[in-house]
Amino acid sequence: MLNITNIPAPRVDLIDPRTNFMSREWYRFFLNLFVLTGGGQNQTSLDDLQLGPPVMPVVTTNSTAAVSSITVGASPFTYVNLTGFPADVMISGGGVSNLEFSRDGFTFFNTGSYYGMFGLSPSDTLRVTYVSPPTMTLIPR
Repeated sequence: MLNITNIPAPRVDLIDPRTNFMSREWYRFFLNLFVLTGGGQNQTSLDDLQLGPPVMPVVTTNSTAAVSSITVGASPFTYVNLTGFPADVMISGGGVSNLEFSRDGFTFFNTGSYYGMFGLSPSDTLRVTYVSPPTMTLIPR
């Protein structure tokens, strides 16, 4: 896995005053530059260094899925992400009085809000208690 270390903050001394050796933060920064440039094993041009770290490919788990409405049942309504991929659920409108999240379907945690966008991994659950049904939309990632 690529270890990207940002340049140390200006407050970090290059030489640790206690040990008179290079500080750990600067050492890691320079080591990562060394590894990024091939560790002395290949020829890397200055142009390659100016481009920055390699771009990681975007992995799409469900590129064909479309945004869809969720049919809201009786209160409290429980939605379980059975899509098999990560998704967001957007909740708006209606009269939501409680919104809870669960990873295991048994232990629920109050989200602290009633409306918004909530990220769900596969099998995650949202439980919505309402006085008038909200609009719920499934947005695949």
